[in-house]
Amino acid sequence: MKVILESLGDPVWQIGGGIIMLAALVLLLALRSPEVHLSPWHQWLWTHIMLLVCFSLFLVLSAGVVLFHGANAASSAVPAGPQPSSATASPHGDSLPSPTANASSTPLLSPSPSPTSFPQLTPGPSQVLTTFCDAIDQQDLNTAWEQYAQALQKERAAPPPFLVRITIVHCRVDDVSDTSATGLLLLKTIGPNGYSDDYERDFQFTLSVEDGAWKITQIARCLSDGCLDDTTSVVP
Repeated sequence: MKVILESLGDPVWQIGGGIIMLAALVLLLALRSPEVHLSPWHQWLWTHIMLLVCFSLFLVLSAGVVLFHGANAASSAVPAGPQPSSATASPHGDSLPSPTANASSTPLLSPSPSPTSFPQLTPGPSQVLTTFCDAIDQQDLNTAWEQYAQALQKERAAPPPFLVRITIVHCRVDDVSDTSATGLLLLKTIGPNGYSDDYERDFQFTLSVEDGAWKITQIARCLSDGCLDDTTSVVP
């Protein structure tokens, strides 16, 4: 009964049945129209054929909707099967081994490796950047250059051209941490062609471990929409 009620309320059955009935009515009026020149016998014959076809379509539609809802009802009603017993006798009458015995005979899996921790070195990233800043302010260029990675220290012998060189003249720590490989320093610089406005700007310094110590590997100038790599231009 529930399947029949669901079928009667199905929009497919309602719309499809309405279309079939409307088509039957239109065809019936067309056959009875005086513009269609058919003898009374032919009108009777075609009327019955049309009604039989429409009725057959209606039956097919109704059967399809009922079968669809019946299949859905059958799939949703899952019978509650018997719960598996905790122990099942073997065909030879021997009892199954206890979980304790299985546990003792099964090799234990080794724990998964923990993620690589952040390198804990002394001095840490914050101390390296603080040392760099202090060296800049004290005009101790040797100490400042020592905080760079080997690849960047080569720029001391071959500095960038004057037209693109940005020279650091003052440094102040902004945001550094011993648990992060990046830090922010506020720098006053002399830009290309000797331009200077005595204004502090944020620069992001990136460090990595080289020969067991933290070293500066990248310098990026930070703007409102992000930080741009300026490593090859910025020098102490």
